[in-house]
Amino acid sequence: MNKKNLKSIIKKIQWKQVFNALIVIFTLGMITYFIFSDGGLIDLINSNLNINGWWIMTAVAVHLLNIAIDATIIYLFVKETTPNVTFYNALVASMVGQFFCAVTPSASGGQPMQIISMSQMGIKGANATSALIQKFLVWQFTLTGYSIVAICARFSFFAGNLNPTMWLLAIIGFLAQVAVIVALLLASFNKKLTSKIVNGIFSFLGKIKILKNADEKKAAFSTQLETFHESNKELNKNHALVVKVYVLTAIQMTALFLVPYCISESFGIHCSPFDMLCAQAFVNMVSSLVPLPGASGAAEFCFSAFFSTYFTPETIKSAILIWRTITYYGTIAISAPFSRMRKKEKVQTADTVQ
Repeated sequence: MNKKNLKSIIKKIQWKQVFNALIVIFTLGMITYFIFSDGGLIDLINSNLNINGWWIMTAVAVHLLNIAIDATIIYLFVKETTPNVTFYNALVASMVGQFFCAVTPSASGGQPMQIISMSQMGIKGANATSALIQKFLVWQFTLTGYSIVAICARFSFFAGNLNPTMWLLAIIGFLAQVAVIVALLLASFNKKLTSKIVNGIFSFLGKIKILKNADEKKAAFSTQLETFHESNKELNKNHALVVKVYVLTAIQMTALFLVPYCISESFGIHCSPFDMLCAQAFVNMVSSLVPLPGASGAAEFCFSAFFSTYFTPETIKSAILIWRTITYYGTIAISAPFSRMRKKEKVQTADTVQ
């Protein structure tokens, strides 16, 4: 085989598919490890430990509650501009987001695919984008608030029980959340300065040949910034909606973070629910730094680091597997059927209401 043919073959290789295949192999390897290794699920089943099935069902239930609230928040936001939208439309959009957030790096595919899905339902792209931006704002502020509570309440405990590297990663993860909040506040209240900063970054990256089509990127960002600014302005006008979605988001986040607590109770390990919520908040802070689908590998490692204080060596691997099955693999399974393309529908928008 000559060099020309070799180069041709390399060009034809879909490196994205290779990456996805490696992630799948890695994930299957971790599942196998948590099932068959010493102290894994097989050993747990063969042990004398009585697993309480009701608590496992409760873990599944609180995760489903998280998804139901997610759909409810989408419904509340979209209904502001699209009066005839149904809860089922919002549920489909939520499930599409759940699926593509799970299977794309850094959950980057969730919102774009939700916008496409909602446009197929007949919801205007601008209205869908506005609703999802508002939802992202609320989620990010609530998440950062949750993290602040966790750090303030359990700083000394986790600092004393973790190795310095893991604690440093937790702080970096928290600072990343704060950076996002600062950027959101800047974009909300000073559009001109935000535009200057980002356009300056794009110009610099274009000059050093890192970013292609810098001018096109500037134009696209300008449009997105305008949409973001208008969405935030509209959200702040409706005080009742603001209170409602923040309360719902706090409940949603709590439900999601309670899954490890339910698992610990199923093993007969009794811990403070608040401590478990804080531990899960720390897991989220660190694992969110890893740009892999579902933070594969990092999520499991962080769970082991932060929850090893609560779970025993004989149960920690099984706890990780059950937690990931409910919150990640199970989510992919139930949301995958909603990810298909569908025929375009027609939904009444606010500007068509007489």
